[in-house]
Amino acid sequence: MDTKSPYFTASAASVTYFIIYFLLKYLLQNVLDLEGALLGAVGFWIVIFIVHRLLERRYSD
Repeated sequence: MDTKSPYFTASAASVTYFIIYFLLKYLLQNVLDLEGALLGAVGFWIVIFIVHRLLERRYSD
């Protein structure tokens, strides 16, 4: 199985989160909440990175 690095997985997920959050926030409320989107994307990156590392460690045994 070809696995991606946790950095790539977390970064791709965070960019997708940022875009979706930004679009929904703007389309639904017409408010640009850049700070909220960035904070959410960074938090999401950390969570995805940690989960990816834990799952990689669990299934590598």
